Amino acid sequence: MIGALVTAISGCQVKEESTQLTSTELQHLFSERTVESYNLVNGSSSFTYYKNDGKVLQKRYWEKRSGSWRITDNMICLQMEHKSESCRAVYLEGDRYYKYRTDDQGQPQKIIRYRQFLTGNRI
Repeated sequence: MIGALVTAISGCQVKEESTQLTSTELQHLFSERTVESYNLVNGSSSFTYYKNDGKVLQKRYWEKRSGSWRITDNMICLQMEHKSESCRAVYLEGDRYYKYRTDDQGQPQKIIRYRQFLTGNRI
């Protein structure tokens, strides 16, 4: 009881555990789902449908575009029209999923929060 009171008074916060998803978990989470992504850098949202055949359809800024995706080395790789492929790690923090990239100083930076995973093509 006293320990809980001391912790409450001192303002200590328990940091949520962060776990990187495995290739198997990523495949299960994204395959044949429409995923809502919120970009933490610019505040935009997009909806992306991840087909089993490695193709993606995306609606972003009210426009549709296409590309491809794959899972490798516990990362999800995405390549959209005329852009180079980028591979990023996804972490589960509490009950939320986040995609990270490495910033200019070599530090991990949250860039995407996945808001929802809907079964099938919803685009």
